[in-house]
Amino acid sequence: MSGSSMGVDEWLEVLKEIEEMARSSESSVTAHALLHRVEALAGREDVPPELEGRLDMLLMELTEASRDACTNTKCPHYGKRCKMR
Repeated sequence: MSGSSMGVDEWLEVLKEIEEMARSSESSVTAHALLHRVEALAGREDVPPELEGRLDMLLMELTEASRDACTNTKCPHYGKRCKMR
């Protein structure tokens, strides 16, 4: 994406594409990559006000999905998403 301003239709298309990728993948690596992309979009000045909530929700979902499984063998959540962090 270039620094040029996007119209609402372009924003909708980008958000739809990212949401579909996020829902179709169980991988925390994919979620992490998508999270960086969405963070870059959220930092842009031309985000349409009507899409800010949708972008924020996507940021929260991807942040949660990008967390790695717990590697502490003494933790009761070992191998799963840790609730102790």
